[in-house]
Amino acid sequence: MGDFSDLGEHDVALKIWLPEPVKHTLVEISDRSNLSVSVFLRQFLAIHCYGLYGLYAFYQMTETMPNLFKDRDSSGIRYSFAREEPPEGKKRVNTYWVVELGKNIAPIKMWLPTRMKTDLKTLAEHVDLTPSNYVREILISRLLGHGMLPQRPAMFKPFPAPEADIWEADQQVWREVSQEEFHHYHIGEIRTEWVDEEVSHSS
Repeated sequence: MGDFSDLGEHDVALKIWLPEPVKHTLVEISDRSNLSVSVFLRQFLAIHCYGLYGLYAFYQMTETMPNLFKDRDSSGIRYSFAREEPPEGKKRVNTYWVVELGKNIAPIKMWLPTRMKTDLKTLAEHVDLTPSNYVREILISRLLGHGMLPQRPAMFKPFPAPEADIWEADQQVWREVSQEEFHHYHIGEIRTEWVDEEVSHSS
């Protein structure tokens, strides 16, 4: 089966969009499998590209590569900035940003090994699709059954294309939201800046 050691690093991103019902199905299956969406997708795509035997070979490597499919940011280290002391005379202001592609469209971002993304691109080219379109179609067909694909034109017609195309082209589509709204989105980021403290003046 060859050497799979280069599949241990999830170093490139692949962005797709899904109809909301498909995204909810994906989240539900991931939860029931006790996996994050990212881990589920990596396992799913490994089977698609390399077969069940390929997945079996991956698991044989977990003794030396225990984080083979796991999320690379699971340690929580990325949150350490919250303890940073503000500069003198400054205060922290956080703003909350989410990816929003339009009504009933869910953005998905997954981190993959470079080799897997390259192999997906090759498979997509065989059927004249982009990698994002290809992954979207195999997800829908596996999650909801092959019977959904004949309905593809009707299924995708209601969805506006510009924002979704921009997202899949690895450009940013961000909207600022409240802190409360922020927690209801699948993809988001907190941006921090330091601003001058307000100085009160006595009358």
